[in-house]
Amino acid sequence: MPLNNEERTAQEVVLRLLETQRQDSYQQISYHQSRVKDLNTTIAMVAQGLDSDANPSKPQTTSRTQSEKYANMSVRWAILDLLSEAPPMTTAEIAESLKAGGIETRATDFANNVSAVLSTSMKGNHGEVKQLSDGKWELTESGKSAIDHIRNLAKFRSATRGRYSARF
Repeated sequence: MPLNNEERTAQEVVLRLLETQRQDSYQQISYHQSRVKDLNTTIAMVAQGLDSDANPSKPQTTSRTQSEKYANMSVRWAILDLLSEAPPMTTAEIAESLKAGGIETRATDFANNVSAVLSTSMKGNHGEVKQLSDGKWELTESGKSAIDHIRNLAKFRSATRGRYSARF
């Protein structure tokens, strides 16, 4: 049975409200994930300082294999790095490449996490990626600028050399 105009309007209002709540939830999750990663980085740096004082002869890892490239990075940084070096990719391709590069996840479907980071944080908040008509993602000029800046950060260089045991 078709909806009358009043019922249809009411359902459209509810739908918009639910979509807004979902978007807000994604943003909160993204913020909290970022905060946890920052805390992990700080904890790892402090622990590393304590460990190097206690055991100065302990060798540092100086390079990473391709299968560990993203092991100590946030999903956002890893996506930026990946897309800066690859042609446009689908969400599933990005997720598989990140896992192959060492991103650790307990997610049942890591592609869902990647999708949330792409659409909420990277596309919505920062404008670093855009989705093409074929569903593939590529960096925008803002994304290219962001990864250029990030690559100059000591945290990024340390992550690619494997110095931190915690992801950020």
